[in-house]
Amino acid sequence: MTGAWRSAVRITARAGRTVIVGATLSLLLPLTLSAQQDTTPTLLRRASVRYREFASLRGTFVQTLTNPGVSGARTAKGELFQHGALHFALRYSDPAGDAIVSDDSAVWVYLPSTMKGQVLKLPRAVGGNFDFISQLLSLPTAEFETKALPDEKIDGRTTGVYELVPKKNGGMFQKARLWIGRADTLLWQVETVEPSGMLRTVRFSRIRLDGVLPADVLRFTPPAGTRIIDQAAMMGGGKRP
Repeated sequence: MTGAWRSAVRITARAGRTVIVGATLSLLLPLTLSAQQDTTPTLLRRASVRYREFASLRGTFVQTLTNPGVSGARTAKGELFQHGALHFALRYSDPAGDAIVSDDSAVWVYLPSTMKGQVLKLPRAVGGNFDFISQLLSLPTAEFETKALPDEKIDGRTTGVYELVPKKNGGMFQKARLWIGRADTLLWQVETVEPSGMLRTVRFSRIRLDGVLPADVLRFTPPAGTRIIDQAAMMGGGKRP
């Protein structure tokens, strides 16, 4: 075999290997991308399953409200308590005394910081909208169009970020974003845009699952002298769906 022929064979062989490698990569690349796309919503599904399975939840939170056309933002702090799908409480430490509680009879909205001397009693079907975790995590892929966004750090944790847009009009959110811990599948931050345009951001810390909750935290007794605005009675009561 002449030197020129041997060189041509070597070049052809290298070219062949390049074609084979290129073809292999072209086959593997869609599979890799497909696997990434498939695993992207998996974290959201796992968080939904975990939410439905825990017996109780307790966590501190900081809430920021930003209204369109209003300068500045309002910040509140407190604790979230939840037991099953029907009982929850937002107990605020700042403003101190504010509370939203879903007990055995109704959902109570007591906000002496802004509504002095009165408490709102709502049927579960309406008041359950305050339970934004249930709204967003019960059936996220069935009720919302979901989109994965780049991961972000929340208090040093790597979180998967998802944008949720309701499939039907008339809900309490125009859209929402969830920050779910990749290591623990817990919801560490939620951001919602309400129909009014108000932006609500809630960041959690010290989340504890399946612990014993304080005995009275999921019960509400209207303080003496407060006026009860009983929308539950006006709307015929009702059970939360």
